[in-house]
Amino acid sequence: AQDNLEHGLIDLVVQEPPLGAKPYHYEFFQSLRNELMRATDEVVLTTRSFALLRGVISHPHRPKSLANYNAENFVTRWSLSGKARERLLMLRQKKFRNLSRGRWIDPRTTFDLMLARVQASATDLINLFWHDLWGRRKKQIGFAVEEMDAGARMLLHRIFTPFLSFVSDLAGIKPQPRIAAEELTALSSWDEEDNGKNGAWSYISSKAKEDRAVTCPNADKYGCLDLWAPDLFGEFAGVCTHCGYHFPMGHKWFMYNVFDSDSVREFNQEIEATNPLSWDGFDARLEQAKQKTGLKSGCITFEASINNTRMCVALLAASFRGGSVGVAEGEKFLCAIERAQRKRLPLLAYVHGTAGIRIQEGTNGVIQMPRCTMGVRRYIDAGGLYLVVYDTNSYAGPVASFLGCSPYQFAIRSTNLGFAGRGVIKETTGMDIPPDYHDAEKALSRGHIQGIWDRRDIRANLHQVLVTMGGRNLYYK
Repeated sequence: AQDNLEHGLIDLVVQEPPLGAKPYHYEFFQSLRNELMRATDEVVLTTRSFALLRGVISHPHRPKSLANYNAENFVTRWSLSGKARERLLMLRQKKFRNLSRGRWIDPRTTFDLMLARVQASATDLINLFWHDLWGRRKKQIGFAVEEMDAGARMLLHRIFTPFLSFVSDLAGIKPQPRIAAEELTALSSWDEEDNGKNGAWSYISSKAKEDRAVTCPNADKYGCLDLWAPDLFGEFAGVCTHCGYHFPMGHKWFMYNVFDSDSVREFNQEIEATNPLSWDGFDARLEQAKQKTGLKSGCITFEASINNTRMCVALLAASFRGGSVGVAEGEKFLCAIERAQRKRLPLLAYVHGTAGIRIQEGTNGVIQMPRCTMGVRRYIDAGGLYLVVYDTNSYAGPVASFLGCSPYQFAIRSTNLGFAGRGVIKETTGMDIPPDYHDAEKALSRGHIQGIWDRRDIRANLHQVLVTMGGRNLYYK
């Protein structure tokens, strides 16, 4: 408790009697009741009262004279108006946003940080005018023109349709069949000729340099032939040509093969994972992960384009400590959310793999779940489009919180997806689970995700999502 207090993760420690509170420890339960009432009074008065009253119920760590304050002697109505509730939500969001500050490494100077804030403020002003003021008027005018155009077309259609039908019958012209709605909205399937790639990927995995044969895990089941590594991890993009099994690929394959050429612009790469609790031996493990991957944390944030539609991306890299989320990763994810909201861009979370919250950071790591979830909610409420694409193995806290709350979730074929892995479930419940329990197909049948994609078709599918999903109020539309 003292550690959490020093880290700013809790507000107060209520001291229990030695060996824990018992039912007859009336004074302890009275003090606990007093602290709960005082805390609630403080929250309520902060949202609706004058500064003078807020000071009376101030945090006990500030004025020592209120150490013996009795909340029952100060009557406060706990009902809140609509505006007070909005203010309370804003204050709580601000509180969570500021948690864990300073628990990551950021080598930028004070001048650099001030310059970044000035740039962010300038971007806010520009987008306030371009999207909120002028953009809304432009949309209203556009909608009015569309309605007028639709009405005119309908009138002309009713006038000339009988004449055109008569002419077509005389000429023997048959009407073309209409395209089914499902064909317009269904996600495309991989076809080399239609996609025009033919294995000519912009980025080739380093595994393609290995001169060896690779056996598909489904070889016994489907009779798949061994594949030569340069073909499998090069032209075939890690996909078995017989059964379609997807081998794990590095995160760079996604970064440099899905988006427009030279459109990836990384930001906040200076933020670096650290060891906030001084966990024994963890500094060496972090340093090893940094040297092995060339990354400073398990989250990569960048802007990129798909067919000239700009978007903001937060990528959890499985190669860095299993894609686990700690303070640095949570902060970078939040910065990506805020950047997407500030610039009115769609937001994509690409989960190359995640093993959950980084347990070596304790509460500092766990607190990233509500922090990022809060950021996602604010972004969606502002009109943003939030997409999640899972790959390889995705488990635990991030999936159960800020990833799982996306209205549009998809998985790459052969992905394992769930809250707890097989080993954890077995150890916790003593029960064996079916081998396919975490398959993407199972997640689709449960309604967790909305579709399963072929890796080679991510670009086409993402583009179709951007132009079909969400309402017309989305900023980038």
